[in-house]
Amino acid sequence: MKNIKTYIYFCIILLISMSISSQKANASAALKKVKYNYLISVPEDYDKEPGKKWPVIFYLHGRHASGTNLKSLERYGLPYYLKTGKKIDFIVVSPQCPWGKNWSSEDWFNPVYDEVASKLRVDDARIYLIGMSMGGFGTWSLANRMPDRFAAISPMCGAGDVKWADNLSKIPTWVFHGTADNQIPISRSEVMVKALEKKNANLKYSRLVNQGHDISKQFNNDDLYAWLKQFSLERKQFWEEPLPFLKMIAAKKVTVHPPERQKSNAIASVRD
Repeated sequence: MKNIKTYIYFCIILLISMSISSQKANASAALKKVKYNYLISVPEDYDKEPGKKWPVIFYLHGRHASGTNLKSLERYGLPYYLKTGKKIDFIVVSPQCPWGKNWSSEDWFNPVYDEVASKLRVDDARIYLIGMSMGGFGTWSLANRMPDRFAAISPMCGAGDVKWADNLSKIPTWVFHGTADNQIPISRSEVMVKALEKKNANLKYSRLVNQGHDISKQFNNDDLYAWLKQFSLERKQFWEEPLPFLKMIAAKKVTVHPPERQKSNAIASVRD
């Protein structure tokens, strides 16, 4: 009888461990884990509220900021605006992709996130992903591989695969692209928007009229951060989660704060 109880106890512990491990992205397990270097910024009031957990933005840069010099991240985009005095109520993590790789080459996210979460008070239910150019590609791709990880995403002048639409259907998404982009045609974003129009109730698309590839000033757009902050993941207790072998993809549910969901997709042309 004692042996049976021990066996049952062992099985319960094993299942709990498997369930906790399943919080990591399934697709990421197939990639080599590596920790990229990164810049980090904390909100101005971080130390004034010692009990508060903060939302986190992961910012993905474009090709020209790749390499080993973290200072190059501050030449444009969100790190540039933070360096020059912009204040937002998010922890901002800006990893640097090595030359010769892209944001889908390796599992860099989990090691970086784990390190940040071990050092700072992060709100695990409010992790956001934004990026431009190569970072826009990476935003689409990483969200597809980890559909239960991000509360909302914003890919700018990037591209994805329309086959990812089902995986992306529950992630609030705000797409930006310039109509005069001669490096990555706006059609690359528009096919993704079209694929998601009837699947994603929280889809926004800003078609930036007469703007080219460099739309980095959107990272100074306060409306973007207010929009991100609306969304959080509904985290379940581990005993409420499906077991890993029953769980296909995201068991998490995205909820909107305040609770009213958007009634329809928002697609707009914006003139400079």
